[in-house]
Amino acid sequence: MKYSISELAKLAGISPRTLRYYDQIGLLKPKRQQNSNYRYYDSNDVDLLQQILFYKEMGVPLNEIKKLMQNMTKEARLTVLYSHLNELNQRKVRLNELIENVTQTIKNMKGEIIMSDEMKFKGLKEELLKQNERLYKEEVIQRWGQDTYIESSKAFSHMTNEQFDYFYHLASNIITALQKVKENPSNEELKHQVVKMHQEWLTMAWGKYDQNAHLGLVSMYVQDERFKQYYDQHGEGLAQLLYDLVHQYLGNN
Repeated sequence: MKYSISELAKLAGISPRTLRYYDQIGLLKPKRQQNSNYRYYDSNDVDLLQQILFYKEMGVPLNEIKKLMQNMTKEARLTVLYSHLNELNQRKVRLNELIENVTQTIKNMKGEIIMSDEMKFKGLKEELLKQNERLYKEEVIQRWGQDTYIESSKAFSHMTNEQFDYFYHLASNIITALQKVKENPSNEELKHQVVKMHQEWLTMAWGKYDQNAHLGLVSMYVQDERFKQYYDQHGEGLAQLLYDLVHQYLGNN
């Protein structure tokens, strides 16, 4: 079966512009009829586009997808897809746990049930760990090495419910304290408290503390939009403020 650009885009649920871009970068090029120069896609292209979208959903950059599509055998692609299927099934389990958590929380707030403390955090730690892995794994490994990433993941996954509860609220307390410092920039005691809380938060997340890594991390807070947005969504300039405070109290030590 042959598809035009608009037909394949509609079939795949993407825009024609996306297909044109894939053509432009050599990721998925349509075929051309010799007489009319009409561009079209065949059934093989449909299979290739499906795999491209699978890889994209997995978070693989387009330049890496291009290499995979060019160099991987059918058997290797199957291995990747089996891995992706396993991840999707794990994500499904975590999502079902979160759905159940929210459902039970609503009932708890309405007075219909009493949730145990353990139930309140069911699924949250696992989902946060996986989210961090998707977003920051490569960055952490590149900057601080594979061992640091493994230690951090181990420390986080081994937290008890009580420790995770404290860790979760500590992050919120840091935001609140930063907002107060922004309102009252002359409060040196509160500034120092922010740095101490952030040190404690990192120690729990990493399983250990390293001052140089701390200084490097807050630099990422102002350089990387993903980190910057985490803080600045609660108040413009909070990421920069945290960077300034950490460097003020630790940079000369």
